[in-house]
Amino acid sequence: MSLEDFMSRLDPKTAKRLKTAQEVELVKFPLASSGLTHALGGGVGAGRITLCYGNTSSGKSVLFMQTIGLLQKMGKVCAWVDVEGTYEKSFGARLGINNDELILIQKKSFGGITDEIMPLIRAGIDFLVVDSISDALPEVFVDKDGEAVEFDKMKQLGAHAKSCTMMVNAIHYENEKTAVILISQTTTKIEQTYVKQVPHGGQKVPFASSQIIKLTSSNTEGQQIMGNSYIGDLILEAPIGRKVEYYVEKNKLGPQSRKGKYDLYYDGDFVGLDAVGEIVDKAEVLGIVTKKGAWYTVEEKQLQGRPKVIAALREDDVLLKTLTEKVNLALTGELPDD
Repeated sequence: MSLEDFMSRLDPKTAKRLKTAQEVELVKFPLASSGLTHALGGGVGAGRITLCYGNTSSGKSVLFMQTIGLLQKMGKVCAWVDVEGTYEKSFGARLGINNDELILIQKKSFGGITDEIMPLIRAGIDFLVVDSISDALPEVFVDKDGEAVEFDKMKQLGAHAKSCTMMVNAIHYENEKTAVILISQTTTKIEQTYVKQVPHGGQKVPFASSQIIKLTSSNTEGQQIMGNSYIGDLILEAPIGRKVEYYVEKNKLGPQSRKGKYDLYYDGDFVGLDAVGEIVDKAEVLGIVTKKGAWYTVEEKQLQGRPKVIAALREDDVLLKTLTEKVNLALTGELPDD
């Protein structure tokens, strides 16, 4: 029996509701990290949940704040759920965010978060970040007036995971177009023979996530990036950044088990993850930029030292665009979207 014959047996209303798999459209949004975007196979999926977890100060919030800045320039509508109450608009602006166009939600409980984000998801908002599910209060710990109950009543086992599961189920039921990002700290899971670092939210969150990104960083001396720190008119050499490693733990929309790293700056002339440094490193690996000793050759320009190459690219938009396009073509065969 052909598909046409089968469809003819259905009543017209049922046949009209059905669609084939060919009609499914997969939309992905690029991240601020070009390396992580390529590792995910093009970015995070619209209509999907992406979980990002990692240790303290691994730059989870910075990654997606910087991503929102890029997506806003592409005309996308974004929302930030500030569960932790730590969003700082001046820092967001330094990362490229247009605060006048960012929808900011400040709710502390899973029920409050769900009630606020579901209308946005139903309306098809492009990009929504919950920062973070680790800090959200289980709904059973909140009374009918929205205030936290007495401490003695906060003793239910598994309450956090149950409330998180309910929120994730609600998102799944309604979400068709929104890239939902759930940020989580790590927690310890004790196995029979070892201790494992896992995200908060119970088993449902990783099961429901189409993509899982793990970020790790260390404040050890070897991972620190030294540079100029400014205190008024005084310039001091101090740690201004650190190395961050990413790992694609799960990916239903592309390859998984991909990893890489980038530089994250929290002080100095530039803050955020260094996307330009990523391009330089990848171009060197691909042979687009050549290095002999300390000298780099970039499109016939010779520059001494990686910092000078990065500084030159930050000041030359045309050269940066040319190098980015060549790297992107080498990795994917496609030019990046403007």
